[in-house]
Amino acid sequence: MPKTPPGTDPTVLSAAFDLVFRQGRSPPSCPHPDESDLLNRIRDRAPAAPAAACREALIRVRRLSLDVYEVCDAFRDGAYGTGEGAHDAAVRALAEKNSGFTEDEYAKAFAVGMMWTAF
Repeated sequence: MPKTPPGTDPTVLSAAFDLVFRQGRSPPSCPHPDESDLLNRIRDRAPAAPAAACREALIRVRRLSLDVYEVCDAFRDGAYGTGEGAHDAAVRALAEKNSGFTEDEYAKAFAVGMMWTAF
């Protein structure tokens, strides 16, 4: 999987990821929770992190949430194949689009994205 980009705080990025993909019930493109609420919740989880790092993490997670739609739609259309390797290929494509997350986070984002794109 791609490495974390320079200047990215993995703790802050994971906190933002958890709020959107593990505890969120709808894509972050929806108005609730709003950006200021998410930023405050990220700061609660990583109090020593600068506000700019929290904002950057939220931007990266939102970008991931948008890309997960594209990847999951393509997966449903068979763009990554139809065999056992299709899932792994789709998760790798997501990782190539958005570096810095863990393998578990990519897998979770893909699973959540499959739920989001099912409706």
